[in-house]
Amino acid sequence: MPGTPAPAAVLGDALYCLGLGLALAAAHGGLELVFGRGPLRCFVWDLAAGTAAAVLLCGFAAGASASGVPRWYMAAGLCAGALAWRAAVYGALRRAQGALRRAVLAPLRRLRAAAPARGGKKTGKSRRNAENQKKVLQNDRKILYN
Repeated sequence: MPGTPAPAAVLGDALYCLGLGLALAAAHGGLELVFGRGPLRCFVWDLAAGTAAAVLLCGFAAGASASGVPRWYMAAGLCAGALAWRAAVYGALRRAQGALRRAVLAPLRRLRAAAPARGGKKTGKSRRNAENQKKVLQNDRKILYN
């Protein structure tokens, strides 16, 4: 069992993992913004993000950390970075995406509203047929009274 690292090394490891969490959340949010947020897609992105978090944490702990093993403060730093990204940046990106979508689609909506609607007035031959159509009434001779 390795010994406890110095407090400065612990802080350095936690800050490094905080940055990893920010990068991971940015990648996750980017995938959601580009490909959408359906139930299956969210499951896949979340599964990929969880797997990537585990790989990043273990890889960092084995290669660059002061202790050489994953510690609780590394996982806490990774989660804190992901939550910080989600709270600070992701909402603004979603609002910007919505504003961009509305700006791009607004001219198309105006064109659609300006186009004549189909099926409103009858024109030409169909109108003449409607006017010339004879009303079919019941024949008086065939009415039977009891």
